[in-house]
Amino acid sequence: MSLNFNEMGISTQTIVTNFKAHWMNIAIIIFVIIIISVIIKVISKKIRIILERKISEEKIEIKKRTYTFNSVLSNIIVTLSIFIGLLIIMDQLGVSILPIITGAGIVGVIFGFGAQNLIKDIINGSFILFEQQFQVNDIVTIGDISGVVERFNLRTTVLRDLHGVLHHIPNSEIKILSNRTHEWARAIVDIGVHYKESTDRVVEVLEVVFDEFMKDEKYKDYILERPEILGDGGISSLDDSAVIFKIICKVKPPNQWTIERQLRKRIKDKFDEVGIEIPYPCRNIYMRS
Repeated sequence: MSLNFNEMGISTQTIVTNFKAHWMNIAIIIFVIIIISVIIKVISKKIRIILERKISEEKIEIKKRTYTFNSVLSNIIVTLSIFIGLLIIMDQLGVSILPIITGAGIVGVIFGFGAQNLIKDIINGSFILFEQQFQVNDIVTIGDISGVVERFNLRTTVLRDLHGVLHHIPNSEIKILSNRTHEWARAIVDIGVHYKESTDRVVEVLEVVFDEFMKDEKYKDYILERPEILGDGGISSLDDSAVIFKIICKVKPPNQWTIERQLRKRIKDKFDEVGIEIPYPCRNIYMRS
C-alpha cells in the first residue's frame, strides 16, 4: 500500500500551487524542527555532563539508567517533532491529514513506505528498555560485535568497539545479547606452572599475591570478593606443558579486564622473585641412527 494523491482527490498541480502559496510557512516549520532537534541534543549533552559531575561511581547503575532514559526520551521528542511537522506541512500542501492520523491511516502509511522493520525495531527496543537488558555505558556483545553502548533509542543500539569503530544495530536484529557489566563481573586468569613445581608451594605464593593485591589502595575498591583459586586450591587442567590454576575474582564492572591484567603482572613478578617457572610449549625430538 502507498500514498496515492490522485485517489485522495488531490492533484499534483494543487500541491505545487499550495507550495508556492505557503512556502514561507513550510520553511518556518522545517526551521523550527531543526531548532528543536538542536536544542534537544544540547540539553541531552548538558544532562550527561551534570550526571558525570553529580553522581558518584558508587551509584554507577543509577547513572547508566539515567543516561539510557535521557537518550530514549530525546529521540522520542525529536521523532514526534518531525512527525508533527510533516503533518502540518502536508496540511499546508492541501493534503488531508485525517486519514493519516486515524489508526488505519497510520498503518497504511507505514506499510506503504515499506517500514515494517521499523515496527519490529520499536517493539524490540521497548522490551529492551522496560526489561532493562542493558543501559548506556554498559559493555555488551550482540552477535559477533562487542563494545560500549554509546547510544540507545527505540529503533537502534549504537556500540563502539575496542578499535573505536561505531556499530549501528537495528533493535529487531538483536536476538541474543550478553551484558558484561550488569551489577557485577568476574575477572578470570589462567596461570600455568611447570610440572616439576610443588602445587602446594604454588598455592601458597598465589595466596601471598592475593593478600598484597587486596591491600593496594588503587585497586581494592574495584574488588568485591578476594581473588581465589577455583576449586579450593585445586588444579583446573593438566595441559601438555603446564599445570593450570584458574583464578577468579568478583569485581565492580567494567574493571574486570584491569584486574585480570594486574593479576597476571603481579603473579609473573612474584613467580620470578621466588623461582617458580612458568613453562612454554616444548617438544622432545629423538634422533634414530
